[in-house]
Amino acid sequence: MNPSEINWLGPWHPLNDALPYNGLVEELRRELLREHVLFNVHVRPVATRRDCDDVLFELLDGSGRLAVVHLTYAQHPEPDPRWPETRLFLNCEEFQRDGMNEGQN
Repeated sequence: MNPSEINWLGPWHPLNDALPYNGLVEELRRELLREHVLFNVHVRPVATRRDCDDVLFELLDGSGRLAVVHLTYAQHPEPDPRWPETRLFLNCEEFQRDGMNEGQN
């Protein structure tokens, strides 16, 4: 399964592949310290949550992994490598099963 085959549930909203979402990648890069798990990993934004600042990124390292990142929009590196908060998923199936409803009431 690839991200385009995910059965999206609200509040997640898929991003259109035809549109550039470089601003999300640029913001992620601004927030990362060298020690962060996503530092120097090429990513592509796949979806956003409408109820918070979470972005689902596909890691373009050939692993098939996805990452849900809670962007802070600080526009500078966060002082703690745990931020921006990031949760990794092994693949789309794991995200759909374990991450899609996370944080919803």
